[in-house]
Formats: sequence, structure tokens, C-alpha cells
Amino acid sequence: MALTKETKGKGTHTTVTFTVGENEAPSAANVILLGDFNDWQTNDSSYQMEKKNGSYVKSIKLETGKRYEFRYLSEDKGWFNDYAADAYVPSPYSGIDNSVVDLTALPAKKKPVKKAAVKKPVVKKPVAKAKKDDLKKIEGIGPKIASILTDKGIGTFEKLAGASVKTLEQILKEAGPRYTMHKPGSWPKQAKLAASGDWDKLKVLQDKLDGGK
Repeated sequence: MALTKETKGKGTHTTVTFTVGENEAPSAANVILLGDFNDWQTNDSSYQMEKKNGSYVKSIKLETGKRYEFRYLSEDKGWFNDYAADAYVPSPYSGIDNSVVDLTALPAKKKPVKKAAVKKPVVKKPVAKAKKDDLKKIEGIGPKIASILTDKGIGTFEKLAGASVKTLEQILKEAGPRYTMHKPGSWPKQAKLAASGDWDKLKVLQDKLDGGK
């Protein structure tokens, strides 16, 4: 899942592209994007997401400087959240959160930097960067969860493969209630295949999974 934001001109409006990746929706049925921006009208067909190569995509123009609550509605499986949302807030229904897209703090345009006086460069020895893998290749892990795992020292496929499901569940629990909906049961098995480069076997496994479960 992903939220892509593009602001042009004076920046009064931002085009937000909502993407539900392949195998991230609960089924292959149609998905509608609903939220504050369309008064949560389930009969508004103009907000039906377009299917593209197995993914669901919808771009809408929203007023910059505001926060909008939203969720996705599968035609046959019901409501589900975006795990790449900027935040989550309680909905009017007990125990259910809404996803949030935040347009209140978009990056400001960079000002031209004045050229400083030329100084003699200081030669420093290159510092070896810690190895990191793209954990988002594991089904069920989005950008925010990948960042959380990396901060906990699980930034590679190898380390994820060696982590216990109980440990992963505890990390998600400590990260907050919005993450406890995710089920990491298959993550170590997926990571083991990714670490050994068995991408074909990983694809076969992921085709059998439903949101990483």
C-alpha cells in the first residue's frame, strides 16, 4: 500500500494517489475509496478504485493543509485500512480505527542556497553502512512496519528469518494498537526464502497468502 502526494503551483491543492498493491486487498472484488472527502457515501461510484496489474489505484485532488480520514471498502469482504497511512484515529465505531492522510505538513519548497566560500576539503575515511534489506518485499510489511522493525534491529531478511513470531507480535504491540491488526506468522518463512534468493518460491508462497497471513 502507498500514499503518493503531489502539490503543484501555489500549493492550494494536493493530488493524492491511493494504492492498494497486488494481494493486499482482501479479495479480487471491486474496492471503493471512502472518507471525509466524499462524506463516506458508499453509493458514490466515482470513487471506485481502478484495477491496474492486480493493484487498485485512485487519485483525487484534496485541499492542502487539512487531514482526511478514510478507509477502503471491498465489495464482498467489507472494510479495511491502509497500513501505509500517515496516522490512525478512532472511528465512531468501538474498536475500529480510520486511516488518515495528512496534508498539513507537506515539505516546503527549497530556497536557493548561497554559495559559501571555498574551503579545503577534509578527507574522511568512508564509513561502512549497516546492511539493510527491503523488508517491504515481505507480504504484510509496509513502509512504517519496515521502519519499526529496522529500529528494533531487524533490518535484514536474515534477521527477520531468525526472529520468532512471538517477538514480532510483541514489537507490533509496543508500536501501538494500530499495528496489532497485522499478523506476522508468515514473515520469518518469507524472509528465509528472500535471504536465500529463492524469489520464485517466495512468489508461490505469497500467492497463497492473504495480506501476509
